[in-house]
Amino acid sequence: MIVVGVLGSNLFIEAVSKHYSLFPEVSFVSYTYESPREINHLIEKAGREVDFLLFSGIIAFYYGQKKRAEYPLKATYIPFNELMVTMSLLSVSYREKIPLKEMSIDLPNHDLLHHVLTETEISDRPLFVKDYPWIYKMEEDIQPLNIPEFVRFHTTLYQEKKTAFALTSIHAVYEELQKLGIPSTYMIQPERSLKEGLEKAVTLAKLNKTKESQIAVISIKIRDYPTSNDQVFRLQLLQHLHEIGKRLNARVSMEHYQPFLVYTNRGSLEAVQNDRNLQFILALEEKIKGPLEMGIGFGYTMNDAENHAAQALQFAEKHCAEKTTIFVLDENKKLIGPLFENEKQYVLKNENQNIQKLAEELKMNAKNLNRFIEFIRVHQFRSFSAQDLAGYFEISRRSAERLIKRFLDQELLVIAGEEQPYDQGRPRALYNITGKLKEYTSI
Repeated sequence: MIVVGVLGSNLFIEAVSKHYSLFPEVSFVSYTYESPREINHLIEKAGREVDFLLFSGIIAFYYGQKKRAEYPLKATYIPFNELMVTMSLLSVSYREKIPLKEMSIDLPNHDLLHHVLTETEISDRPLFVKDYPWIYKMEEDIQPLNIPEFVRFHTTLYQEKKTAFALTSIHAVYEELQKLGIPSTYMIQPERSLKEGLEKAVTLAKLNKTKESQIAVISIKIRDYPTSNDQVFRLQLLQHLHEIGKRLNARVSMEHYQPFLVYTNRGSLEAVQNDRNLQFILALEEKIKGPLEMGIGFGYTMNDAENHAAQALQFAEKHCAEKTTIFVLDENKKLIGPLFENEKQYVLKNENQNIQKLAEELKMNAKNLNRFIEFIRVHQFRSFSAQDLAGYFEISRRSAERLIKRFLDQELLVIAGEEQPYDQGRPRALYNITGKLKEYTSI
């Protein structure tokens, strides 16, 4: 069973956990924090327990970026959007009868508020708005979110009788304002956003599981293979490789001499790669008393993975280093390496004429077309919904529907059926590729 972690404040976990039962095929684990300072500890815990992590919003996601990088843990967050702003303003206006000019408001980006008021043709504008747009910039130097500063912003305005109510996007600020007796509320997180956030996390977790099951092949070549006693050397080397295979849950091919091939899956290999950075493989260099050349290939089929490993090995051979050299070539022909040095990434895939031609017909760039084809492969050619595609591309469902329409218009997709969503809304269309798309892209 897939395990999805959900990380957020007490208020968020209380609201979102009501919808866990909508996904009976998934096990959810809640991680609650009272301060952003606790996020790293919770990520560390989640990194050992879950397959995927859903953050309550951009704040938690921002503060967890460095710690996330330490684990092979994919994650997403529930975005702060215009619907949240609209419903919050409507609620305060209806329940509290407070005009905009008498409110103090904080939110990630004041442009969201501006867009809402402009599109609803509301001419009044709030006088006191504080935002923190830097939260969207994933930088190495993490800026502190100064909770006391936001509390003072709302409190001072209220005490000076410039405002009568505070609307905040930060749970910790809301809790402090409540303790101080300042009339305030936390911005509403619509149930639809919570459900869609869970659905996106579940979709991405499933796709990630599929990717982890890709075949991985390690092609190993001994740079100074001995010309004498080669049978003895080969047997000793195979023994060392079998020890590595146990740690990778892998099979060592007995059919090859040079290069030697080790077969495993991507999930097992990447788990080890993030644990000690494959250093135990480099220990093989010491046992055979000589440098290695290694190519690691990922693919959806055995043939693809073997070919990618062979190509990666060629780059390792050309690198001409005096020590062990490792290159990786993934399913998209993205070359990474040499590992453990100043790693660089190169895209080796040259778009063929069919891809270029089809991209022009669809009025989209070849990169996004290749991403769509990758989605089809990762989804194992099963029928998919606009929500599935939106989760993979990390775009809105409406944007995904517009993308799907381009393929429908060119008869590259066909409506294969429909599914009933978890809420009682309209059924959603399911799509599948046509033979025309298979012919164009050779997938």
